Amino acid sequence: MERLRRLLLQENIPHEIDCPLSRHASFRIGGTSDLAVFPQSREQLLRVLCAVLETSVRYAVIGNASNVVFPDGAFHGVVIFTCGYKEITLSGSRIQASAGVSLLSLARTACDAALSGLEFAYGIPGTLGGAILMNAGAYGGEISSVCVESEFFDAESGKISSFAGDSHEFGYRTSIYEKHPRYTILGATLQLSPDDRDAVRLRMEDYIARRRSKQPLDFPSAGSVFKRPEGHFAGKLIEDCGLKGFSIGGAQVSEKHAGFIINRGGATAADVRALVEFIRERVFITFGIELVCEIKFI
Repeated sequence: MERLRRLLLQENIPHEIDCPLSRHASFRIGGTSDLAVFPQSREQLLRVLCAVLETSVRYAVIGNASNVVFPDGAFHGVVIFTCGYKEITLSGSRIQASAGVSLLSLARTACDAALSGLEFAYGIPGTLGGAILMNAGAYGGEISSVCVESEFFDAESGKISSFAGDSHEFGYRTSIYEKHPRYTILGATLQLSPDDRDAVRLRMEDYIARRRSKQPLDFPSAGSVFKRPEGHFAGKLIEDCGLKGFSIGGAQVSEKHAGFIINRGGATAADVRALVEFIRERVFITFGIELVCEIKFI
């Protein structure tokens, strides 16, 4: 670890020792990480990835931690946050962007360029890397519909490569990257469609208004907790079990939208995990449907 820290100091890569992870997570939950690194460029990200592999240090690569639950205790290793690496290049109807670019910024860039295809992403509190990893989607749109190519670093070979088209193995809230954690997404190319700028903006405003009216955005959370079961909505199943407002510790099923677990104050990762399992058990007993968790426990 000391060798890695010397490298970070020598190359002026932002980092923090004993970093409070709750400060960086949308859930506001988590203990400390031995080391947190915040690369600001492709070169810095690759340098850090190579260094942690050389030193065999445990590590996790995170976007802006909007879909994760960090552990309550110490994470003995390195957490690499990519949200400082945010480059966007526009070429005709294509956008090339780095993994750390927020979906909000991408949607705005597309709108300003009179391009359609990312309206659904406006308001999703994630980065491009995270969106590709889990094939993020909303309001009938998914990142898989616009992602034509992605670039990644392979921790096994130490090489940079890419996937295109069907090789992404996109599915409902999944991709080849979720199946093979050794791949770290560096960036992607998105193919969009020319459209009227005002029409694109109106769709974005409609989606964000719907999001604000239905989702508990006033409380810390990690977004929708469960994947949508085929033929059902997770939030409706949970609500029909009478679990709206049910809590364990500081973690509560949102009274506004039962598909969300919120941090009412002082929630721990243990609280969230216990509540997730309680919900899954109650829904299975009541409806015979097994809910699959969508948020990631680190």
